[in-house]
Amino acid sequence: MFGYIVLSSDAPKEDRKTYREAYCGLCHTLKNKYRKTGMLSLSYDMTFLSLLLSDIEDAPRIEGKERCFVHPIVEHKFFTTSVMDYTAPMQILLSHYALLDYNSDEKKEKKNRFLPFLPDIERDYKRQSDALKENLALIWGNEKKGEKDAYKNSLLFGEALGEIFVKDEQSHFAPDLRKMGCGMGRFIYLIDAWDDKKKDEKNNRYNPLPSDITENEIKTMLIDAAACATSAMEHMPLDDYVPLFENILYHGMWSRFKSEDRGNE
Repeated sequence: MFGYIVLSSDAPKEDRKTYREAYCGLCHTLKNKYRKTGMLSLSYDMTFLSLLLSDIEDAPRIEGKERCFVHPIVEHKFFTTSVMDYTAPMQILLSHYALLDYNSDEKKEKKNRFLPFLPDIERDYKRQSDALKENLALIWGNEKKGEKDAYKNSLLFGEALGEIFVKDEQSHFAPDLRKMGCGMGRFIYLIDAWDDKKKDEKNNRYNPLPSDITENEIKTMLIDAAACATSAMEHMPLDDYVPLFENILYHGMWSRFKSEDRGNE
């Protein structure tokens, strides 16, 4: 379910540069904490959360340059913030469950390299870990029963992501962060199901969306989920990356929405 929290292709050059450098910064943090395995978990989803929480906390940027095995020839710029010490383990946690889901869907047994890190993460971030584990278990249970209720499943995933968005429960902005994460989680679950709909039908595989759902119906569900996220953002004290956040929420997240007449690949 990764890959939807991206900038649109026409985003300003400066915003693309900032997002790329934050992405590399999160990769740098993952490498320091979890070695190459951590780097394999990298996604733009937790890059977004890194910038969001850094903006709210006014966390200063620590800039650097390095080569890595992805870019071994030319040094590239990156920046980290203290927030990435939180979003890095959240990335590992999400990647662990994403791999479990992939193995289940595809009937494969890809090695789970994230398992050695799970005990410490589950101990240090029990609230987030329990929410993800329990809600995904409910979603997978619904899938096994063949229950076609995309809204309920999307809400379960949204509630879990909402807990991950909340780094500090004592924060004044915890309710808004939880609401924003929930909206984005619902959106991700629904658009992922829409993306996979035709492929799942072809392979006789479970999809939470009813077979006769229309493009207008799924679009209405997606708009409602996105509106939940954007309305929450308006209550946060953001100033450093507002145009970047707005581009992602209003344009970037929609860039992979495929019309049914073009087909779902």
